[in-house]
Amino acid sequence: MIKSYLLVCFVSLVLFFCISMLFRRLEIVDKPDGIRKIHKGEIPLSGGFSFFASFLFITAFIYPEFSPEGVIGTQEVRQVFLISPIILLLGLWDDIKPLPTSVRLIFQIFASWLVIIITDIHLLNLGDLLGFGSFYLGAAGIPLTIFMVVGVCNAFNMIDGMDGLVGIIFLILCTAISTITYLNSAQGVLFFTAIIALVFLFFNLGLLGKKQKIFLGDSGSTWIGFLAAWTLIILSQEETKLFQPVTALWFIMLPLIDALSTFLSRLWNRKSMFIADRTHIHHMLLDFGLKKETVLLIFLMISVISSGFGIYANINLIPESKQFYGFLTIWFFYYLLVKYPLISNHKKGL
Repeated sequence: MIKSYLLVCFVSLVLFFCISMLFRRLEIVDKPDGIRKIHKGEIPLSGGFSFFASFLFITAFIYPEFSPEGVIGTQEVRQVFLISPIILLLGLWDDIKPLPTSVRLIFQIFASWLVIIITDIHLLNLGDLLGFGSFYLGAAGIPLTIFMVVGVCNAFNMIDGMDGLVGIIFLILCTAISTITYLNSAQGVLFFTAIIALVFLFFNLGLLGKKQKIFLGDSGSTWIGFLAAWTLIILSQEETKLFQPVTALWFIMLPLIDALSTFLSRLWNRKSMFIADRTHIHHMLLDFGLKKETVLLIFLMISVISSGFGIYANINLIPESKQFYGFLTIWFFYYLLVKYPLISNHKKGL
């Protein structure tokens, strides 16, 4: 097994390096603008395609023994993976030539609808969120599923404003789901995805040298959000269920509370929900004076704690209503004690 892990790591390193070189030659790079993009030099936007190529190569050639039969959720996740290039290519188009928000949303909705048609999986039961019994959705689960998937896609895209953030969140997410899969004596390939995420972090954080630095771009961040959302839905519903639907909130808590708080603030101030600004939590912490390493450490600790609680809640069968009210409480205090004060100080120029 150790040899397989090392092989996955090596193959990912090679693919990430080759694809980044290709993107640099094709001039698919991110250029600093001095406002929101304050990095130095032109950075290849190859992270998403490198992720995709690594996952495809590993599951096709290195890890083929985990066939869909008898493996919880693997067939459905692979079907999602085969549809996901729609999101990846759309994001690449947006990276090269920015698209209207409406176009991006239409394609994200179409890809989500296509997954539902092919897999016949969507949200059927939200669980006992309020303590009064389970929420069975019926046909209403289809539009709600599409809404949530598109929301998570854009939540991951919105939080991708600093090196390492999305990589850390996705790494912890894959590790958490792999842990639950292992505890349920089931097989899966998400731990290998965690290794790919770790390789990405080495490139994204410049640990292999500044010349090897890469970004996810819109293509990578929305693709990861799409894959994460569908994996959580698949593994929290019916026959492929490994954890309660509400537990999924804890696995992606940071992108969710940041996106929900940002949307709420923009609606309150009568601004477009999709306008780019520096009111996300990582931007405001940086503007507040914290170093990038400190912000990354904070995000890492929060992700580990929230995902750890999700695993703990799943093992100890903590009531779904308590998990849901706990999530809402954290979101409420985050908005009142962190988001709102930082936005106020940001407006005042403090």
